[in-house]
Amino acid sequence: MSTPTAAPAHPYERIREAARGAPPALAAVAEWLLRHPAQAAMLGIEEIARECGTSAASVNRFARTAGFAGFTEMKNALALVMRAAIDPVQKLRDEQGRGAESAPPQYLAMAHANLEQLATANTRQDIEAAAKLLATRGRIYVLGFGLTSYVCGWLVDALIPYSHSVSALSASGGTEQSASRMSTIGKGDVLIAISLPRYSIATVDLARYARERGAKVLVIVDSQAAPLASEADLRLFASAVHPVLPASYVAVQMLCEMLVAEVMRNNPEAVAMAAELTESVASQLSVGLV
Repeated sequence: MSTPTAAPAHPYERIREAARGAPPALAAVAEWLLRHPAQAAMLGIEEIARECGTSAASVNRFARTAGFAGFTEMKNALALVMRAAIDPVQKLRDEQGRGAESAPPQYLAMAHANLEQLATANTRQDIEAAAKLLATRGRIYVLGFGLTSYVCGWLVDALIPYSHSVSALSASGGTEQSASRMSTIGKGDVLIAISLPRYSIATVDLARYARERGAKVLVIVDSQAAPLASEADLRLFASAVHPVLPASYVAVQMLCEMLVAEVMRNNPEAVAMAAELTESVASQLSVGLV
């Protein structure tokens, strides 16, 4: 009986693996591809070589090093990834052409599939490593723009009782204020950055800044193709596929709940903290008949 052939790694994971220990000319190609996923899927070999400051031969050699037959196969793989990640207009057009009676069950099925992928995309070790990272005595910053900011707000509120210092960077004021709030970030601090389609360039830039300052960066993204995935010390994945919307937030919310639960479970003082929190709000709760 033959052994099943393992599925090829995700294109961006292959690029990251090939970049490790690669000579400078090839490493420059990998870095550019990871930081410019949309352009990587569209530009020709000569244009990419120019952007990387290297030769077309080096770009093609890197593609082979990453396990592709050549540049064309690599570009096609990256184009498929990006198309699936950032094409909400086509998704809506396709959905409008289907029967309305099938829509609600399809939404539920897709949400269920996104949740199931949490277990396959993230190992137990990944979750434990993330929880350990969040046990820092330094400051924890949580970053995400657009609708993602609401998930970030929930995560901040849930972590506050069990962490030394937690703050949301995506409150009012936009990118400029977010950058100002993290201006003193540094070694010993942790940035949690969340990015789903449609991706925010500002999130990527601020995550890169945090790493340059010596902070650890935990990112939560929907796939290896997310631009933010290349700016991480640790990556967690939450599938965000939806038949109509640019992104579903079901799985990312569940992943955040898993993280908070793991932080609480690993904190020896969590029971006492929870009891104190319950007592502090008990007087504000209405019980019995009014």
